[in-house]
Amino acid sequence: MTPTALFADLHREAIALGGARLFTVSVQDNAAGLALRAYTSDPAAYPLSVPKPIQQDDWSRRVLIEGQPFIANTTAEFAPYFFDHAQINALGCHSAANLPVVDGGQVLGTLNILDVEGHFTPDRVAALQAMIARRLPEIAAAMRSVPMGASVFAARLARLRVRMVEAGVDLVALAPGAHLRWLVGVSPFADERPCVALIGHRGAGFLMPRLNADDVRQHTDWPFWEWGDDAGPGAALAEALASLGPIGSISLDETMRADHALLLIDALPGVTRSFAATTVGHLRLRKDAAEIAALRENARIADKAQAALRAAIRPGVTEEDLAEAARAAFIAEGAVPEFTIVGAGANGAFPHHHTGQTVVQPGDALVCDIGARKDGYYSDITRMAVCGPLPEGYAEVHAVVDAAVAAALAAIRPGVRARDIDAAARGVITAAGYGDYFTHRTGHGVGQEIHEPPYITGVSDVVLEPGMVFTIEPGIYLPGRFGIRLEEIAVVTETGCEILSTLSRAVHVAS
Repeated sequence: MTPTALFADLHREAIALGGARLFTVSVQDNAAGLALRAYTSDPAAYPLSVPKPIQQDDWSRRVLIEGQPFIANTTAEFAPYFFDHAQINALGCHSAANLPVVDGGQVLGTLNILDVEGHFTPDRVAALQAMIARRLPEIAAAMRSVPMGASVFAARLARLRVRMVEAGVDLVALAPGAHLRWLVGVSPFADERPCVALIGHRGAGFLMPRLNADDVRQHTDWPFWEWGDDAGPGAALAEALASLGPIGSISLDETMRADHALLLIDALPGVTRSFAATTVGHLRLRKDAAEIAALRENARIADKAQAALRAAIRPGVTEEDLAEAARAAFIAEGAVPEFTIVGAGANGAFPHHHTGQTVVQPGDALVCDIGARKDGYYSDITRMAVCGPLPEGYAEVHAVVDAAVAAALAAIRPGVRARDIDAAARGVITAAGYGDYFTHRTGHGVGQEIHEPPYITGVSDVVLEPGMVFTIEPGIYLPGRFGIRLEEIAVVTETGCEILSTLSRAVHVAS
């Protein structure tokens, strides 16, 4: 018996036990953290679903993780737990029983019976549970044979669709770039031809220039709505939008070309518009374990690149010579150098100095801000070095900046606002009398982009959550003398933060 045939047979048995206005079966992939509606008794009104994430809300923990049944005999009881409760009510269902199927201590999925109000008496629930127990081997085998198509990208797409419902968004439109790489693992060639990923609640695909289609198809199984230069994208876009269902609101990639965004907006007159910061960007704010591991590896490499730069410091070398030493160290570790800011002496007072041919002199303080990219994620670290003896006043200012870093790191924990982290660093520098010389924000997010949310500024009300990753990099810049910036990458944990670099913030003195 196929899984569908077995689930239909269970549906008939549930009706015989007392009715089932709507009967569905969900199966889950616990390793991927995904659940999928694999059977529905009303495929027209309540169809099969794309995978959705197993979330950490009370209902998911109890039913999908702990394997405890959920019984609700009124709409008011189950509505807080189901984002589609209005659709369920429209089918005449006002009570619900979600009964986990547990085999070998593992939750494989749930049988879900929805009916009229008050129908789940203790006797009826016991009869349904007895049905599951009696047929457990065949139910478990059927659930295990349902294909999930699970991957990190399937899980992210599932999370995005939940977020779309939360944000009231019908369509997400992404340009080639960081949002799309995070979601799909591919970023097609970007030029003046519209190439846009379109994600609806039940479908997704690419508006794709035909000349790039064969190449991109090697990297994704999403469908394409292809168009050629001879006809333009209009007809393909109309076909795509028609296939994705009613669209009342759209979430647009902030980095999309203006002409491509206007093409979409013109094709959807009257829709409400927002930016993908509230959908994909919202999800990217919290890094998962694999992303944090990638960032940790990049930080390890950056520490080695700083060490290589320091080893090259001597009187007579140029800023560019030192930058090249860091770049070579990055490349040796399989990372792609992205920026190497080396500011010698008075150049260090320019926060984003353009590394050049300035020759390092004895007594020069050196701002060394470097970063690279490996496996799609970035590093970013700033440390200080001095060629020879410390400049006058240097030690005092370095101590102030280091204390500002320490104060900001100590303030990091879930529930704190980003602006409070900025205030912790800025307060130390201001109290020491250098407030006018700290001219930028305290930090920025790091992930698939070197600068991404959350931004640690004096006006940011972002509330920190575990998994957020950002820099802490206060600085003091004294014109004509030197600048000092010290930078860590911090990961918010359940109780505070983890610092990714293991390199001391103490000044390196090169003899």
